[in-house]
Amino acid sequence: MMQKTYTLEEDFAPILKGDIDIPNAEDVDPMLFLSNLASGGHSWVPKWGWGRVNGQKNWAQFFLTPAGMGGRFDGGGYAVVWRNGIFDQEAKKTMHRPLVVRFAICKHEEVDAPGANHSRGWHPGSCRHCGLDMTVDSGD
Repeated sequence: MMQKTYTLEEDFAPILKGDIDIPNAEDVDPMLFLSNLASGGHSWVPKWGWGRVNGQKNWAQFFLTPAGMGGRFDGGGYAVVWRNGIFDQEAKKTMHRPLVVRFAICKHEEVDAPGANHSRGWHPGSCRHCGLDMTVDSGD
């Protein structure tokens, strides 16, 4: 299988434009997202766009996640999607309720490549479904 490279122009464009629903979206606790943003968000790539969830399109801020090193994308990330606030009669104020989701174009499943030596930190491999290079070299 040829190695997959995710690009803004081909793979993310229909998601960022809201042409398709955000793929494999899973709700994330907004506080957990903020914690992740504070600790590792410097490696994410922010992109503004339109998030479509269940056919409904709203403003969204996307944070695309990297694949290893070198500025490549892994085909996933987070999306913070704007939703109308609801008025809380008891509190007498509008309660804002953005939707935060983690998404992935592919639900990756890594397959080791020949020569993998996990005890030395050498983890060559790729995704069984899309071919994304998932190699990690954390060795000596």
